[in-house]
Amino acid sequence: MNIYKNITLILVTYRSENLIIKNLDILKKFPVIIVDNSNSNQLYSIVERFKNIRVIRSPKNLGYGQGNNLGVSYADTPYILITNPDIVLNENSIEKLLKYFLEDPENIGILGPSLYDKNMRRRTNGSISYINKLKGIKVSEKLNNIPIGNTCCDFLMGCCYLMKRDFFNTLGGFDKNFFMYFEDNDICDRTLKKNKYVIEVPAAKFIHLENSSAKKKFFTDTKLSIIHKVSSYIYLNKNSSHKLLFIHIINNFVDYFLRFFINLIIFRLNKSYKNLLRLISIVLFLTFSYKLIFRIWKI
Repeated sequence: MNIYKNITLILVTYRSENLIIKNLDILKKFPVIIVDNSNSNQLYSIVERFKNIRVIRSPKNLGYGQGNNLGVSYADTPYILITNPDIVLNENSIEKLLKYFLEDPENIGILGPSLYDKNMRRRTNGSISYINKLKGIKVSEKLNNIPIGNTCCDFLMGCCYLMKRDFFNTLGGFDKNFFMYFEDNDICDRTLKKNKYVIEVPAAKFIHLENSSAKKKFFTDTKLSIIHKVSSYIYLNKNSSHKLLFIHIINNFVDYFLRFFINLIIFRLNKSYKNLLRLISIVLFLTFSYKLIFRIWKI
C-alpha cells in the first residue's frame, strides 16, 4: 500500500507557520488537510502553491479535538495520520506505522510512534490510563517505562495517531466537550471499549518539539493551565464514578489551598499563583462556568 496515496495527514494549527515550514518537504508529498484555528493569512500564503494541501481557515478557535474532526471530515483516504505541527515528520517512520497496521488491520485501533526530544532523547509515549494512575496503579517500579518492542497501551499521547478513517468516524471522532487536553485519553478509552488495540511502535521515530506550536505569553499560559485542569475534571466526570471524581476534587482543593497559602507566606509567588489557578479551575468546573469562559477566550 502506497503511503502517499492512502494516508491523509491531518494537522490542527494555531500560529504554527514556522513549524509548517519545517515539515513542508514532507507535507507536499501527501494529501494534507490543515485546519487553521488562527485564520492565518500567512499560513495560507505558505502552502497555497501546493495543490495537495488543503487549508480550512476556521473563523474561531475550535480547539484540538473539534479541529481534527473537521479535518478528517474532508479526508477520503483509507488511513489518516493525525499529527501536531510540532511533530517533525519523516517518511520512513510513517511507512513503518502503516506496515505494522497492515499486519492486523481488523484489530488495531490506534498506532503511535516513539517520541524523541530535539536532542534525540526518548520520551515516554504509551502509558496506563489516567484513572488507573489516580488509583495508584503503576506499570512497573521503574521511573521511565519505555517499551522496547511494539506494546499495547491504555493511552498514547494524541500528538501523532495513525488510524483508519472509517474507525475514527465510527467512534464519532474526538469528544467535542474537550476544547484541549484529555481528548486523547478519552478516544483511547473508547478505542479499547471497541476491543481494538492502542499500540506504540518504537521503530517509528518522531521528534516532538513539545510546547512550541505557538509563542507563549503570560496570559496564554494562564488560560492553558486552567483549561488543562478543567479538562481533567471533564474527563473524570465522563469516564469514572462520581465518587472517584468527588474524592479527587476534595483532595485537590485541600492540597491546592494549602500550597497556595504556604507558598504565598514564603514568597514563592510563582508557585502560589499556579495553585491559585488550580483552585479557580475547580470553581469553574463545579459551576459549569468554564463553558462560557472557553467560548470567550481566544487562545
